[in-house]
Amino acid sequence: MQAPEINISELIEKFDLPVFTSSDFLTSTSPYEFVYEFHNNKFKEEQLTNAVSLYAHSLGIDGFKGAYQKYIKSLRFVNSDSENVSQFDAQPLQLDTGDWKTDESGVYKYGAQGGIEIACSHPLMPIKRLRNIDTGELKVTLAFRRGMRNKKAWTEITTGFDTVSNARNITALATIGISVTSGKRAQNLVDYITDVLDNSYDYIPEFKSTSRMGWNEEGFSPYTEEILFDGDNRFEKTFSAITQVGKFDTWLKKAIEVRRYSLTAKIVLAASFASVLVEPCGVLPFFVHLWGIDSGTGKTVAQMVAASVWAEPTVGGAYFKTCKATDVGFETLAGFLNSIPVFADETQLAKDKHGKVVFDVYGLASGSGKLRSNKTLGLAPTITWSNCFVTSGETPLTNENDGAGAVNRVIEVECKGDEKVIEKGHETAAIVKKNYGFAGMMFVQMLSDSDSLDEARRLYEKFYAECMENDTTEKQAMAAAILVTADTLATRWIFKDDSALTVKDIAEFLKSKEAVSAADRGYQYMCDWVSQNGNKFRGSSENTDVYGLIVDEGVDVGWVYINRSVFNKACSDAQINARALLGNLRTRGLIQVRGKGFTKTKRIGGMATECVIMKLPTEESMVTPDDDLSFDGIL
Repeated sequence: MQAPEINISELIEKFDLPVFTSSDFLTSTSPYEFVYEFHNNKFKEEQLTNAVSLYAHSLGIDGFKGAYQKYIKSLRFVNSDSENVSQFDAQPLQLDTGDWKTDESGVYKYGAQGGIEIACSHPLMPIKRLRNIDTGELKVTLAFRRGMRNKKAWTEITTGFDTVSNARNITALATIGISVTSGKRAQNLVDYITDVLDNSYDYIPEFKSTSRMGWNEEGFSPYTEEILFDGDNRFEKTFSAITQVGKFDTWLKKAIEVRRYSLTAKIVLAASFASVLVEPCGVLPFFVHLWGIDSGTGKTVAQMVAASVWAEPTVGGAYFKTCKATDVGFETLAGFLNSIPVFADETQLAKDKHGKVVFDVYGLASGSGKLRSNKTLGLAPTITWSNCFVTSGETPLTNENDGAGAVNRVIEVECKGDEKVIEKGHETAAIVKKNYGFAGMMFVQMLSDSDSLDEARRLYEKFYAECMENDTTEKQAMAAAILVTADTLATRWIFKDDSALTVKDIAEFLKSKEAVSAADRGYQYMCDWVSQNGNKFRGSSENTDVYGLIVDEGVDVGWVYINRSVFNKACSDAQINARALLGNLRTRGLIQVRGKGFTKTKRIGGMATECVIMKLPTEESMVTPDDDLSFDGIL
């Protein structure tokens, strides 16, 4: 088949190419120099290589790509006064090694007093510099290999300059297979690497890099080819898991089926897409939590489907974690994923020695890690993140020991035994394990357009206003609105089935202001506590402790006198801050006070006692307690 005719004028305009003649390709290096200017941007370099190759072909010159590779190779042979250049077989670059000799036996030099000083017993050389776009920190990539079996099998490791420039620190490289020992040999290796980096600075390519995923100044990692990963080696597997495997159409068919089957599954999928809107829309990190004591409802499989939007979704794998981890572990993971959602299964695994589930909802929803010192007693960089957490377990994520700060940031969905989330769990899990990673990349690519981001922000503001028309808090409305926004866009761009979430769909899962209010819950708790201990409020008794007095007649009928120390202990047992609660009750006129204090004196059992005088609710004013209520907001 005949190749289509190339319009050279359009090619020159599109890629802003200089005007070349056939003589330029045959007798000069100007076309090659032009392309090589973009050598550190591999994507741009490849585009221009193809464009200039077509340009050369139109002039009757073939073989530009091969000639360009030879041109690059010629640059690797350093024009230096030094007689020493690297001589490793199949080496990635050829660099100026200064006084150091390099061959298949390793790296060495002749000592001033005779003898040989060894730096490394095998081939090793720096091949890249990486400058982090977030911190400005510079790292170096070392290439090394051991043995003679496969001379092309170079291993690459990226590390900080604080490692390769310090004889004490460089010994840490022994853990990944580099031959280095303490003492003189470690110092020799430091000197060798430093000499090569200095002598060959212009020949070692420098790239932009990042140590975390998500939005950055260049776009969205890992989908920005110009940005390399320079992060913690512990996240290599997680980074590798965020990729595209299988077939998008196969995944899409199953995802559409899952969304149609249950509202819960649709919400979880929406949360996965919503995570990348948290930062652009200025939303706080939040949780979507599936819970239910019945097994087999499909909670975990629903999470797997949502996780497959971005990465390999096996539970307990490199991306989808279980809750058997420390708070610091989750902070570090959230900081690495940054904009991509965090998935954690089985919150019941996060139990303390008393069997109580311990999961720092409020801390993770704050979007920032703890302030910590470094080895030099300075301040270590604070980890931050802007994403969504999708969790599951047998119980609600928030409980009576949490408070408004935590309750506000969680949308909890109960999964009952008679209402499965996923219909064909085993089949669905098998499909998403083999087909994943496409939808997230596509969603981000659509959002990368400034007009699309502006539309996302407009939709969010619209849905937020609708959510606030209901009896809910601002933070609950923010989380709900971003879910509806994400699903609206995903339906339009990915699913294309006109079945997007609505504010009405999500409203039933939002907590009311009263349910979130720590003061309301604290007051309700103390009223219940008085009711439970009614026999101890009869003024005096020979058979039980006396906590205070309930007034049954007179002007104070409907009020209870509680011994202040007893009141404090009751609050402490429930992890309520007594002073904060009393301050709120005083403002609302629910306690009688003397001056600016919180108590009055009452004679109980013949003794003057400092009492909290609290109004008891009438039947008409009773607030129905919510099983999920908690008290942290008044701590």
